[in-house]
Amino acid sequence: MSFNKLITPFFFSAVLFAQMAQPGGESGFTGEIESANPMSLNNLYVELYDIRSHVVVERSPVSSDGRFRFNHGDAASSYTVRVVTAPGEDPLLEESTRVGFGNSLVLRLPEQKSRQPVSGKVSLQQLQHPVPKQAIRAAKEAERYSEAHETAKAIAKLEQAVRIAPYYRDGHSNLGVQYAREGRLAEALAQFHFAIDIGPPNALIYSNLALALLTLKQFRDGEEFARKAVALDPENAIAQKLLRYAVAHSGSLAVAAQ
Repeated sequence: MSFNKLITPFFFSAVLFAQMAQPGGESGFTGEIESANPMSLNNLYVELYDIRSHVVVERSPVSSDGRFRFNHGDAASSYTVRVVTAPGEDPLLEESTRVGFGNSLVLRLPEQKSRQPVSGKVSLQQLQHPVPKQAIRAAKEAERYSEAHETAKAIAKLEQAVRIAPYYRDGHSNLGVQYAREGRLAEALAQFHFAIDIGPPNALIYSNLALALLTLKQFRDGEEFARKAVALDPENAIAQKLLRYAVAHSGSLAVAAQ
C-alpha cells in the first residue's frame, strides 16, 4: 500500500509553485473521500471543474487516508467536484459545490457492484511488496513534521519508512522532496529516479524530478521529464510551467553552443 498524496501538499514542486500563493497555509479547500468498498484511495484524483468555463481548474491526488486539497478557485464560481482514477477518465463521482476556503468537503463514493477495488495502475513491486503499517505510520509522522517546517525530523522519519519498506515508492518520492528542501539535490534526484523505476508513470514524480534537475541547471534532462509530466497530465499547470522554463533555457544553451 502506498499513499502518493499523503505528503503531496508540501511536495517540492507544490512548495515552489502552488503554495507560494498561499502564505501561512490558512486558505485552501480541503476534503476527504469515504468509500464503502475496500480500495486504494491513493490511486484516485479529485478534480475541481469550472462549470462556466468548462475547464479543470485544479487536480489533486488523494492520500491513502482519503484526503485531498485544492489551493485555487473563485468563491463566487460554481464547480463540479469529480473523483477520477486518472486524468481524462470517466468520473466515479460528480458533485456540484461552491468553494468555501477553509472548509472541508466529504465525498462518499457509491458502493461498487464489482468486487474488484477501484485503482489506477499498480506496479509488480507494489504487489509483491505491500507497505507495512509501521512504514505508513513513520511517513505520517514525517508529514506532521514537514507541516511544522521541521524538515530534518521529516527526513529522519521518511528514512525510517523506506528502511522498513525498501520498495515504498511514495516514501522514496517524499524523501526526495525533503532532501530537496534541504538543498541535498543529488540525494533528491536518486530518490525520485528510484521512485520512477519501481512504479508506473506518475506526473507528480516527473514534475518533482524535472524541478530538481532545472534547479541544478540540467535543462535538457529537466525538459525531458517535464514533457513526460505534461504528456501524462496535459492540464497540470505546474508541469506546463516547468516545461516552458526548460524549453526556454534549453534553447539558450543551443544558441550559446553555436
